[in-house]
Amino acid sequence: MTPTATDPRAPDASRLLAAWKHARSKGLNNRAAAATLKLSEAELIASACGHFVTRLLPDAQALLRELPLLGEIKAVVRNPAAVIERDGTVRSVEANAAGADLVQADHFEMICEVSRWRKGFALREETAGGFKLSMQFFTAAGTSAAKFFLRPGSDVDAFAQLVAAFASSDQSRQESTEPNVGEFRLPLQCTAAVAPGALQAFLQTAVQLQGALTFVTRNDAACLSTSKSIERVKRSERGGWVNVLDDGMDIHLHEDGIRYLRPVADADGDAGWLHWFSEDEVIALSVRCKQGWHALARSAGVER
Repeated sequence: MTPTATDPRAPDASRLLAAWKHARSKGLNNRAAAATLKLSEAELIASACGHFVTRLLPDAQALLRELPLLGEIKAVVRNPAAVIERDGTVRSVEANAAGADLVQADHFEMICEVSRWRKGFALREETAGGFKLSMQFFTAAGTSAAKFFLRPGSDVDAFAQLVAAFASSDQSRQESTEPNVGEFRLPLQCTAAVAPGALQAFLQTAVQLQGALTFVTRNDAACLSTSKSIERVKRSERGGWVNVLDDGMDIHLHEDGIRYLRPVADADGDAGWLHWFSEDEVIALSVRCKQGWHALARSAGVER
């Protein structure tokens, strides 16, 4: 467990906040900034409580049920090797048969294991383009479970009312974390090592085919799925990321962190799944194709 606020070893919140602002000025996102400071993202964000961050009550389930009030939002679920960001308007939130919360929106669906959402914050971050408003949730280990960002058409007044209603009486700028319990791993059966360039080749082929694909990314606390054809793929100049940058949907994939691929074809037709695994043998991204699966598998180097 990390040091608590009363522990003399605990990092000073003011110094953390200054370091965070410096990292932001260099273009680092919050997760990357936390990594450079050898902290969890939740610990870094907590350092700004009382400034541009509000700590929320630990009642994520109740807050999720208020998401439809916000109008269009951007939902974000990530793991170390894959991130999906998808715009949409939440239509309903209800418990599923497994006890998780199912968030259904017009352009995405989420399965939220809210029992693992242990920390929540509302952020009002100042950027060159104005203020960026969000609600962000983290596991006990301080890693991201899910994030929800306001879009230009979102109801800002409803956001302010939710933050006020769910603000915690504890606005401490210190945060404690617990060891990560680990993610569920599937046996690496029928997988192939991912060749250099295979991920980008797969995405470029998907652009050419122009068929709708279902993209799924998950971590140990949330899963986001969305369906869309993709139009623009760009390699980042930073750190080996390949990005899908489409209207209403961004996907960020870390090539160096994706090492294995499992193709699963349907029994009939030209459909199936491609499951991309991280170096830790965890599924980073799953992609379902209803037509053109064989061409996509060949582009990824797993079918001749």
